[in-house]
Parts: sequence; C-alpha cells; structure tokens
Amino acid sequence: MEYNELIAKIQHQPVDTPDTDAILAGMRRKMHRSRQRQALVAAACLLLAIVPLALPIADTTPKPTLAETVSATLPSSPNDLPAPLSGYRNSLRNHQIHTVI
Repeated sequence: MEYNELIAKIQHQPVDTPDTDAILAGMRRKMHRSRQRQALVAAACLLLAIVPLALPIADTTPKPTLAETVSATLPSSPNDLPAPLSGYRNSLRNHQIHTVI
C-alpha cells in the first residue's frame, strides 16, 4: 500500500474518542468518591479522638477514697471521730508536742 492510500484509509475510519460529557461524568464520579473517602476518614479520626475522651465521663460509679476504705476497716465506737479526722487531730497534737520540746 502506498503512503497516500494509508492516509486516506485512516482519515475515513471513525475515531473512537469519548464524548466530553462522558469525560466530565467520569471526573465527577472520581471527585465524588474522593470527597466521600475524605469525609469517611475525617469522621473516623474524629470518632477515634472523641471516644476515649467520652469513656471516662460515662463511668460515674463512685469509688471510696483511701481514707474511707481505711475507716471502714477500723473498729469505731459511737463517740469516736472518723479515722481521717482522728489522724488529723493526732498530727496537730504531735506538732504541738514537737514545738514545746
């Protein structure tokens, strides 16, 4: 085949190019998927940041302090002060004794 015949044959064949609408629709789909993915990642990161902060707040059961635990183990008479207050009074007495000495 001659060169001119090849050129003529190629010029007469239809070119298979996508429409502008098809190209734009594909780009819109890609952008939409990309935005969805970004929103999903942002929501997951936000959830991972908020959940650990919210969990300790949800645990509202009162727990006894160390002083309350110790007071519960000691025997008490009706006229005695609770152990933490008794210990405070004893520490004041000890401080007064040391300042006299």
